[in-house]
Amino acid sequence: MNKYFVAATSLLAGTIIGAGIFSLPFVFSIVGFGIGTAYLVFFGAVYFAVHFMYAKVLEVNSGEHQFFYLAKKYLPRIVSNVASFSVFLELIFVLTTYLILASVFLNTIVELPALLALFIFWFLGSFFIFVRLEWVGWAEILGTLGIVGIVGFVIYLSAPREFITPLVGDFGWVTAFLPFGPLLFAFSGRPAVSAVLKEYKKARAVGKSFSVGLVIFLGTAIPAVVYFFFTLGVLKLNPFVTPETLNSLGALSNSTQMLLGVFGLIALWTSYFVIGINVRDIMRVDLRRPKIEGAAVVLIAPLLLYALGFQNFLPAVSFIGSVFLALEGIFIVMMWRKAFPKNPLRLLSFLLYAVFVIALGYEVAMFFNII
Repeated sequence: MNKYFVAATSLLAGTIIGAGIFSLPFVFSIVGFGIGTAYLVFFGAVYFAVHFMYAKVLEVNSGEHQFFYLAKKYLPRIVSNVASFSVFLELIFVLTTYLILASVFLNTIVELPALLALFIFWFLGSFFIFVRLEWVGWAEILGTLGIVGIVGFVIYLSAPREFITPLVGDFGWVTAFLPFGPLLFAFSGRPAVSAVLKEYKKARAVGKSFSVGLVIFLGTAIPAVVYFFFTLGVLKLNPFVTPETLNSLGALSNSTQMLLGVFGLIALWTSYFVIGINVRDIMRVDLRRPKIEGAAVVLIAPLLLYALGFQNFLPAVSFIGSVFLALEGIFIVMMWRKAFPKNPLRLLSFLLYAVFVIALGYEVAMFFNII
């Protein structure tokens, strides 16, 4: 077994599997499990293409460049500024989403006022953004283990239950677009692609090269399989699940709910401070702002968004997926087209553009109550 191949696949799959998993059971319960599964396969394919395109762009650039550098190199100046700013904002909104979900999960362990639960999680997550610990690099592995714990328990507990969720639910021209945002959120793993290429370079240096395309396929497909069985298990436990999932499993024993809550908080906590460190570093390295400004943004901005009304999990996930991640997908396709102007698969890019534009248009229409 090629350990570099396994490490690269695990990095991508572990990065993709995150808070987005908790929005899927509710979405599937609305559109129907069969329809939801079809969307799952489709968006898995979309993100395989996007991750592969991004990997190819990174491959033709020497050095360890990231999104901000590539945006400046391949996109027009105005577009590159929008791209960089949107990715930065995306991370801030994701932090706020974690605050929303964490307060719900904390209440499965101990009953607290929602704001107090939120501030406890915010303090613990923010504290570790600024503490230099050697094991911070293992945070994503710890977070992935938290998710694995939840998925494993849900599948085990649901095994004897009957599945009654319809294969086709309330599926119309409006709800047809409901899964776009949550699934874009759930499959996004662009930051891990550069780590995949690092593993590839290390493997090649010692004569153990592997296929980057296969890693990206498996690293995107494994989350899809995990999402399928997690969603199946949750809907067997409760067909009328809430958007946050874990707080709707009241039929389970208190100890089981508490254990699921602990696993969920571990996953959210580790992701929170890893993303917070990323935001702080973007402020310092890419935007060249003083350290104090980076600290202020990562501490205050998520709380400010929450205070401004960004407080509901599913709308938050849909907004991030349909706006920021749709834009990110468009920018990645634009970079790939510029880097490979004669690639015969360029026609595929128009299908990807259509998916991201539809997601963006749906969210705008919902915001202005057009539909």
